[in-house]
Amino acid sequence: MCGPVVGGMATTNVMQQQNYPYLNEGLIMKKTYRALCFMLIVAFLLSAFLVPVKSTAAGNEVSESGIGENASESKGNPEYKTFDDLNGKKVAMLTGAPFEELVRSKAPGVAEFSYYNSLPDLVLALKSGKIDAFLTNNAIAMLAVNRNPELALFPENLSDGVFGFAFAKGTSELSKWQAAYDSIPKETVQKLWEKWTGADDSIKSVPEQDWPGKNGTVEAAVADTLEPMSYVGNNGKLIGFDIELLLLMAKELDVHINFNGMEFSAILSSVQAGKATVGAGSIIATEERRHSVDFIDYYPAAFSLVVRSNGTSAGKAPDSEDIADTFRVDKAAILTGTMFSDSLLKVYPDAELMYFNNDADMINAVIGGKVDAVVFDEPVAIYATTMNDDITIYPKKLEPLDYGFIFSKDQKGQELCNEFNEFLKSIKNDGTLDELEKKWLSGQNVENVEMTDYRKLPATKGTINFGSIQTPPFLLWRGDMLCGFEAEIIALFCKDNGYALKPVEMNFDAILSSVQTGKCDICGGCIAKTDERKENVLFSDTYYAGGVVLVVSKDELEKANKDDFFTSLIDSFQKTFIREQRWKLFVEGILRTLLISVSSIFLGTVLGFIVFLLCRNGNPFANYITRFCIWLIQGMPMVVLLMILYYIIFAKSTISGTLVSIIGFTMVFGASVFGMLKSGVGAVDSGQTEAAYALGYTDWATFFKIILPQALPHFMPAFKGEVTSTIKATAIVGYVAVQDLTKMGDIVRSRTYDAFFPLIAVAIVYFILAGILKFIIGRIEILINPRLRSKDTILNGVKKDD
Repeated sequence: MCGPVVGGMATTNVMQQQNYPYLNEGLIMKKTYRALCFMLIVAFLLSAFLVPVKSTAAGNEVSESGIGENASESKGNPEYKTFDDLNGKKVAMLTGAPFEELVRSKAPGVAEFSYYNSLPDLVLALKSGKIDAFLTNNAIAMLAVNRNPELALFPENLSDGVFGFAFAKGTSELSKWQAAYDSIPKETVQKLWEKWTGADDSIKSVPEQDWPGKNGTVEAAVADTLEPMSYVGNNGKLIGFDIELLLLMAKELDVHINFNGMEFSAILSSVQAGKATVGAGSIIATEERRHSVDFIDYYPAAFSLVVRSNGTSAGKAPDSEDIADTFRVDKAAILTGTMFSDSLLKVYPDAELMYFNNDADMINAVIGGKVDAVVFDEPVAIYATTMNDDITIYPKKLEPLDYGFIFSKDQKGQELCNEFNEFLKSIKNDGTLDELEKKWLSGQNVENVEMTDYRKLPATKGTINFGSIQTPPFLLWRGDMLCGFEAEIIALFCKDNGYALKPVEMNFDAILSSVQTGKCDICGGCIAKTDERKENVLFSDTYYAGGVVLVVSKDELEKANKDDFFTSLIDSFQKTFIREQRWKLFVEGILRTLLISVSSIFLGTVLGFIVFLLCRNGNPFANYITRFCIWLIQGMPMVVLLMILYYIIFAKSTISGTLVSIIGFTMVFGASVFGMLKSGVGAVDSGQTEAAYALGYTDWATFFKIILPQALPHFMPAFKGEVTSTIKATAIVGYVAVQDLTKMGDIVRSRTYDAFFPLIAVAIVYFILAGILKFIIGRIEILINPRLRSKDTILNGVKKDD
């Protein structure tokens, strides 16, 4: 009796494994568990690598932009010049900027308002015609116009205001930080403004937090794409005017600051929710905002409109319209102390400036290929190219300029300036000035041109100390005599008005200070008349009208004429990835996107599975709670869910935005997994359960060994689709201060103002990440699908009869 029974049982087992291959749980579940464990290990390693890292941002580059200028002085040739011109037009602003009524108070006929999350998006929308103007503050407006020749400043300001650091309403921290700000000298604040809005990129850095920090660490919510106030650079830290000013205040308070870069629209919410002690990043303290948060007012601001340029762009000369399209300048030589960087950056906003102390070194640099061009005054360039056959002038000007002599801005200087202007007027009228210009500025070698001898002039009315530099043909030394176009004008002035003349040689960067301190009575040296310089010194009437030009190597100019479309693509690629090693930002963003995606997929799968098990047998309470939660989660936009978690539920918690994102996406993915499991299990015939019970399987064994393996093939296609959706959905985590792949692309765009490669690169990386995860899920699907296994695999471990 025993023999047949044993034999019958063995036969039954083989038949079960042949007709019900899902019963071979050793093979199926082991491989499934291995795959899940692999995903868990990957998530853990990514978490260990990235979660402790604070969301920070920075760089060492700020383009020169005249940001301190009054925005009401129209820069460029704006398409719209009056508020009436804005009737029926579309105006945009950053999300979170509540200035619609301000615009309507000046231009009630504006047809539509729209909102964007970053300055690059505003610029691109304006360039492409999606909007007609955008509103921002004076600092950002000037930067946008200087970097984008297609744009111009609207001629009138909407309103004046003040930049502020934001604090939670009624917080005791405000008085401490206010006292720290008040301890900083106003001269220091002004120097910081000039530093971050000035031309010298070599000084664009913030101090390390090397003080003890005995009073703890505070969180700061800071915009990360609003140069020059706060923005991301190549070394992964936040820098800018706001950042350095906050660091000075923190040092006074002996606290350390964690800077968390985020969208502008999220800053005030972070402060209100207690996620950050202070908010910064080009925030203008309006009355409406003062109802929500308290402010420390720290620098004057203005509301400005940026529009498209009509004809000439952003202050460029008409001739400069197509220079950037036909000749590329990555590095340019500039004479220290000159204002030519303004002219260059209007056309080449990304050019690297290299400063030299004399013309000879600059010319050698362009001949030797160390720079692509030298920026010169036109007559100086003519003389330089006459003396050297290896260089030439690019045929179109960067910008027209007027030149004058400078005097001290006091009563003595004013009297001397008036006297000189009368003399200048007289030599213009009698043709003497035209003769001097022809004599010195015709491009010939001026070494032997006859010069008026001033060395023995009588000092009837005193001696004129004339500050000068070597700028042939305007000024040059021949032995002990100063010669040149300007030198002869001054010599004739002294001769006609009873002055002795004493030339004082100096560097260009010392010219202005020598006049201001009274060391020199008059200074020259091809000095262009600019509004900024007029604030500090007096200018004579114009004695020469010229312009700013590029001096380039003849060989390089010939090569440039052969450039094509692919050259611009290569330049865009270099700006996006190579320059400042910006590829590192993309790598960091990819790792953080992977961390959020993989962790959410794994944890969401576990969560959905556990919830399904709790609800599987119809527990009324568990089912009610589950249905309500799933209804709530699936009915809410993902970005809203994230913001509720970050700013409300975890408002008082110190957990990072990355962890909040993982929690949010885990909830959403878990709800999807629950629905997929419910559908997959429902597709399995109920007879399978009855047969398992008949064979003596318990409820849990029936589910795991019979039902689940048959449900998984129905489950996996939808699971793969949800994985792809989750990866793409992580692009919104920038709203909760997470610098993921999409956010890094925005940061790079804010630095380059080039949308092509940043957006294309982000899209390609998302395709690759989704493809990799789908491939992994596909391999798991093959392992657990019995229809894809061979007979030998199915019978693996089963002893066959001889």
